[in-house]
Amino acid sequence: MVPSLYKDGRLDTVKPLGNGILHPDSTGNNDGTDGSTPAEGNFTFSRGSNLAATRVDVNGLIEKGRENLLPYSNTFDQWSPTAGTFTQGVIDPFGGNTAWSWTASNTDPYIYNQTSGSGVYTLSIWAKGVGSTIGKDFEFRLGGAVQSFTLTSDWQRFELYVNGSFANIGFEVGNPAVAGDVVHIYGAQLELGLVATDYIETGTSAAQSGILEDMPRLDYSGGASCPSLLLEPQRSNLLPNSEYFGAWNNTSYPVTITSNAATSPDGNTNATLITPTSGNDRHAIREINVVAIAGTTYTLSAFFKKAGSRYVVFGDSGDNLWRLVTADLDEGTITNETNATGTIEPYANDWYRITCTFTRNNPPTIQTFLGASPNDTNIAAPSFDNTSLTTYVYGAQVEASSSYPTSYIPTYGSSVTRSVEFTTLDNMQSKGITDSGAYSCFFDLSQEPDGAFSGDNSQILNFNGTSGTIISVRKYYGVQEGRLRFYSNLDVQNIAYLNTDNKKWCMVVNDKEVKIYSNGFLKYTSNLTNSQNGLNYISVTSGSAERTSTNYSSLLVFPTALTDAEATALTE
Repeated sequence: MVPSLYKDGRLDTVKPLGNGILHPDSTGNNDGTDGSTPAEGNFTFSRGSNLAATRVDVNGLIEKGRENLLPYSNTFDQWSPTAGTFTQGVIDPFGGNTAWSWTASNTDPYIYNQTSGSGVYTLSIWAKGVGSTIGKDFEFRLGGAVQSFTLTSDWQRFELYVNGSFANIGFEVGNPAVAGDVVHIYGAQLELGLVATDYIETGTSAAQSGILEDMPRLDYSGGASCPSLLLEPQRSNLLPNSEYFGAWNNTSYPVTITSNAATSPDGNTNATLITPTSGNDRHAIREINVVAIAGTTYTLSAFFKKAGSRYVVFGDSGDNLWRLVTADLDEGTITNETNATGTIEPYANDWYRITCTFTRNNPPTIQTFLGASPNDTNIAAPSFDNTSLTTYVYGAQVEASSSYPTSYIPTYGSSVTRSVEFTTLDNMQSKGITDSGAYSCFFDLSQEPDGAFSGDNSQILNFNGTSGTIISVRKYYGVQEGRLRFYSNLDVQNIAYLNTDNKKWCMVVNDKEVKIYSNGFLKYTSNLTNSQNGLNYISVTSGSAERTSTNYSSLLVFPTALTDAEATALTE
């Protein structure tokens, strides 16, 4: 999978199958066509209708979907109401000529955009003073939040974040303004989160960038040099605020919460610093608004980075438990406490993602607990008796009915759900697979399906005819737990259960004969009752809502039945 050959809703193959199309195409659109032929050999992709998904990019940073919610972000004469005259053509902060000159018509020049929202938002704009406005106030208004900045003769990007509701946003020039005063402005942006990210131009409506609604996630987790396609089941982050810890409870166990204190795993300055405010007591922040269900398994996760202390604790303060896991940020190790299982995974710039999985027995709420740091000399004691024991935190998550964590789902005021992902290679008949039913499929699981399955029969590959699935490949849970299950839907019978100690697989279908190869060997041969012909499309999925995720690093489809030698060599 080549990182440049994908776009929202489609993942292109490296070698197109049809019409002699070459990559990259001459149009520069990375869409697999040369402008005169249709796109073939491409996987259609679907996840959902929001920007809830993230991935780890080639630099090891978490990449999100981003959105500028302000229409007419750099067309200020379309804002309403306004006071003043707006003329475009001024040199902008990046050397172009798309900035605006704003000339005051009275002593109270203002500009408003009637955009509303509720949650954690950041408003930003570039501005500079001209002549008499140098040193004057440039005022931000975001609902009830108002903040003034001082204009200079240089371009500055001003930003203001709020947690709350608002019906409009605006900018004013004061201190006081005089008719004829001039300010240069460029590129307003309103986005979810604590900081202003790279500017996204908008027209009559909002515009997006980054990981979009149906964009395939080519993931570089673990420092991989080549990405794998990340497909995950539906999951929800039940925490309403995953990054704005100022909305969490910090009075029961006093700490100081400092937002935007360090660079986070997503590369922006939006990590939070937790500092104990007194000694000889517990010091932590808690989120207590997640309704718990008795007997349900939950997985908590958050990113931590060492500030002043070596250790952090993480867990749930319900069920009379204090900590569930203790992490050593020097050694990169995890210690499990009572009735919990934890993991620790390194990320870029000395960050770790720490998780803990446990079963909640006593509702009503999950009380997610992030400890500032215990005494370095006695991590068994639940005390924080040194105010220098600080830690950075980012990206907290609570997933229900889950025995393992999935990728980070950001939230900014309410719970967010990431939908199940599907990708499909359509119209196989046009790619040389005829009704004889002779074809082969190779797939490489870069992450072995070796463990925490939370559902039965999670389908990861479906070979489909015009009337439904012909053969399905599934991760199995139950009597054959941890195995891959190859199943004939036409015969309504199992073809084989095979151990998952191998990553490379090849299934060769030749009418009623099905052969399965792995790790350089023929593993199984089955002669079925019904012909497996009429293949129409192949779908790749992570399974249904509560089932395990799968990482593919390769998926190859051949319009012939490979020989024993070819299939064996392919899986070595």
